[in-house]
Amino acid sequence: MMKNLNMKTYSFLMVLCLFILCAACGKKGDPLPQKVDQLFHLQNVFVIYNPEGTLSVQGTIGGAIENVQAFTLELEAVDEDCIGCPFVPAEKHSETAQEVWGNGRSSQFSFSVYPHVESNVYRWRLVVYNAVSGLTNAVTPVYKINKPFEEARDFVEISK
Repeated sequence: MMKNLNMKTYSFLMVLCLFILCAACGKKGDPLPQKVDQLFHLQNVFVIYNPEGTLSVQGTIGGAIENVQAFTLELEAVDEDCIGCPFVPAEKHSETAQEVWGNGRSSQFSFSVYPHVESNVYRWRLVVYNAVSGLTNAVTPVYKINKPFEEARDFVEISK
């Protein structure tokens, strides 16, 4: 009887282990590709230093512009001699797609920001967020912009 009980227990444990192993196995295969038709990309993005001290961000977006959620300009005021330093943005200026485009959307965008820290040189990066969860955001490389040189000398015409 004891031998019969041990055999039943052993059989039960084997069936239980087999069930757990079969239930835990996942389907193996290649990762699924992202939904390419829902991605967008940045083109011709630049920042202009305006005389009143604002920075204008302009550019073009290709692809699924309906999935653009927000724009964030990341800024770092730097010294001329620190151009090789790591990019550590001290300021982030965000605009929603609604604030940039209004009710309609087009492939071109532009908005202006007023930096909190005044500097002659900024390093910047633009991040455009995708509204579809799990899809990548569009990010520019880090660029540098210099404040335009203003000529302060007055030229006097000398008569002969």
